[in-house]
Amino acid sequence: MQRLIKWIIGLSLLFGLSALGNWIVAALDLKVPGSVIGMVLLLLLLMTKLIRVEWIEDSAGFMTKHLAFFFIPIAVGLMSYSDLLKAEGVPLFAALIISLFVGLIVTALISGRRGEAS
Repeated sequence: MQRLIKWIIGLSLLFGLSALGNWIVAALDLKVPGSVIGMVLLLLLLMTKLIRVEWIEDSAGFMTKHLAFFFIPIAVGLMSYSDLLKAEGVPLFAALIISLFVGLIVTALISGRRGEAS
């Protein structure tokens, strides 16, 4: 029973911070997603030890374990853009592949520099 209460508290904290992030974005008319603001708030609260990792680790682990289910609405939403994807699919795919390799190269270069320093 205690584990269930801990899980519910952790989930409430995570969703509460997400909702707070959305509210901050709406109130200040920011051009940043509310979930990003919520993650920054979570990071700050964890760094200042106002929230302990133990409070959220079970519920965060559960959500991470079932992360694939969160992408189902996105995939269904893409189906409504089938005409656009047919017309612009090749350039979109090319941009995706190029950005993937640029990210991999930059990561490798940064990792290599850190390896030389240590």
